[in-house]
Amino acid sequence: MAKVPFNVDAYTARLIGRENVSKLDGAVIELIKNTYDADATICVLYFDAVSNALYLMDNGMGMTLDVITKHWMTIGRSSKKSDYITESGRIQTGAKGIGRFALDRIAEQCTMLTGIQDGERKILWKVDWSEFIGEVNITEINADIDEIDISFGEFISECTNKEVVKLIHDKWGKHGTIFKLTCLHEQWNQKLIRNMKENLSSLIPYELNEIYKIYCFDNESSIKDAEVLSNIDSFSFDYKIEFDVRNKDNAQDVVYKIWRDEFVFGEKENDILKEADLLAEKKYFHGAPIVKECQFSDIVGDVNESEVNSLGSFSGVLYFSKLQTTKRDRERFYQKDVSGRIDIRDTFGGIKIYRDSFRVRPYGDPKSSAFDWLQLARRKTGSQAGVGSGGIWRVSAEQMMGSIFISRMNISLPDQSNREGIVETKEFRLLKEFIEKMISLLEQDRQSVCRKLNTYYEKTHPTENIEKEIREKAEKKKETEKNVVKPARAESMDSDLRVDAGAAQLVIDKKDEEIQELENEIKMLRALATTGIVTNTYIHEFKTLSHKLNMKIVMAKEAIDQYHDIDEAAEYINQANDVREAFNSWFQVTIESVKNDKRKRRKVDIGKVISGLTDSWNQTLANKRINIQYMNLSNDEIVLKCFPYEIETIINNLVTNSVASFDSIITNEREIIVTIFEDEEYVWIEYSDTGAGLVDIYKKNPERILEAFETSKRDADGELVGTGMGMWIVNNTVQDYKGKIDLSKNIETKDGFYATISLKK
Repeated sequence: MAKVPFNVDAYTARLIGRENVSKLDGAVIELIKNTYDADATICVLYFDAVSNALYLMDNGMGMTLDVITKHWMTIGRSSKKSDYITESGRIQTGAKGIGRFALDRIAEQCTMLTGIQDGERKILWKVDWSEFIGEVNITEINADIDEIDISFGEFISECTNKEVVKLIHDKWGKHGTIFKLTCLHEQWNQKLIRNMKENLSSLIPYELNEIYKIYCFDNESSIKDAEVLSNIDSFSFDYKIEFDVRNKDNAQDVVYKIWRDEFVFGEKENDILKEADLLAEKKYFHGAPIVKECQFSDIVGDVNESEVNSLGSFSGVLYFSKLQTTKRDRERFYQKDVSGRIDIRDTFGGIKIYRDSFRVRPYGDPKSSAFDWLQLARRKTGSQAGVGSGGIWRVSAEQMMGSIFISRMNISLPDQSNREGIVETKEFRLLKEFIEKMISLLEQDRQSVCRKLNTYYEKTHPTENIEKEIREKAEKKKETEKNVVKPARAESMDSDLRVDAGAAQLVIDKKDEEIQELENEIKMLRALATTGIVTNTYIHEFKTLSHKLNMKIVMAKEAIDQYHDIDEAAEYINQANDVREAFNSWFQVTIESVKNDKRKRRKVDIGKVISGLTDSWNQTLANKRINIQYMNLSNDEIVLKCFPYEIETIINNLVTNSVASFDSIITNEREIIVTIFEDEEYVWIEYSDTGAGLVDIYKKNPERILEAFETSKRDADGELVGTGMGMWIVNNTVQDYKGKIDLSKNIETKDGFYATISLKK
């Protein structure tokens, strides 16, 4: 049997180069990465408008004839695959052996001059990319290669810009590489060079400025003008969080630090911090970072351990920076004045990824759809609360910038072959989730400070006293205005200079009514949201019941029509009625919660409300072998003025979470206990279950589950699922009744969930 070798059509090179590297700046970046890998300290991109030629030059280690013939000329072969650490200790970014074909994306003709330190002669290499078309195999295409005696200075002596010639003369020795590209595919000009310079400014982290510089020249540029600056030392921020994740002994150790640089308290700082309950944190307002050490699972939660280990080590720094602030916020939160702050978003905005000191595009690119690759804008839309409010404050996408540092050692985060991002592996999704959690930590710290400052501000600026004064004046005016006659001039002055207290009271009353209506709407929406959560959680059960009901009715009909068996039909109808009862129990814990009679605020026996609800849940959950025990320790009626549906909202969300917890473990003990009692001031609800308990991410700080969008539920692919709204709804409902939720028992216990809820009478 004959053996036939494979061959490759020459057009493959064009696919790899011109068509695979889709954008011009992407092709340039690929070639600049090679200069960094070559241990260069300087890289020069120069467009000579006179000769219409583009030069790419570096003073790196250069190449030998052997390297060119064995590696450079072989598609997919790279000397960096196994030997990827340079003499200076850099980790090389390339390894696929196709980056050189980016030359074809830029120009038709290419001439390369390269030399090494110990070489007596240099290598001149030429290729015409137009030959890579037509029906010809790649082995039939040749490049011209010669060993010649020529210096780098002589090679570019015809360049128009003498500053470039001077730079090459001063900074290049025997070693380095220069490409001269002609028959360019784009029309290069000063504008294109400026845009390229701007793109390259964020190509490498600013920390590398001292060891690696990039210059972008045109015919008129000086060395100073051509230097690509990525220095953001003058950048002003409000908050910063740094993190370092290290893979050690099959565990991921995390260290993160948070800096607060937003607040200025002035001469009365100690008094303000003391009254705002922030005095113990004074050092954090003066440059000291908040430092925390933990495990990866403490940040992200219960995730696949092998995926966490496969993700590997990485680090990052994220900045929150406002461009403007209001006078009211500066007064309320003691924020520093940011007027005059430099807007660097077009260059340094967004959160970027760097692999071995080179940017992985397009993440964080202000001019692409990947600017907000973490979908912070969508996250913000879901929670529009102010930073000092009781809701959950979220950063805006344009307020965040920063850098994530990975390496070629993160093998589970491979580059896409077209260099337009990272392959969407499970580990990459895990990386994104971790970064989002880091942003959440920044948000939580900032909001915790602002909430305390807001409380302090409201104490020192009590609007209630002002409203009380207006009401008193309004009442007094009503009593006296019939008996008091003022001079016409005085009345005129009063009408011109004073606000009528009676009119003001009407405005306040109208506003109070509107606020009350909106609050009632919000409460109803919370109840409807709970109905949606419960319905969505148990949609499978609904479908099963619907199928059973349909089948029983069909079987009863067949028993009558085909067999005339009334007894068998009656049995099927009885079974259908059992299914109907199961449906009714579901309706009791969903749709029935928002019936009209439950939407009226009145004094009710909440023991009766809860016991009726737990009876419905017990019928509903019978097939899951879950039992809810209800106890009233007071033995008498416990009366509370409330909306009955809000009490049911609390219980329904708690039960829904417990059922999900039971589904995640194998246990025969499936108990939920609801206990109520009262004292002179509060009605108390103690809730517990025998489920899996809180995951590790919430054990140390269980109050986190009360925040919006907090969820630890994951699907089969490890993606977070669930709304994360259930406990947030519970907490907001309890707060409406001037109550609290105590979750501290969960810190001490290994299994089970515990909550003690107080509702003020």
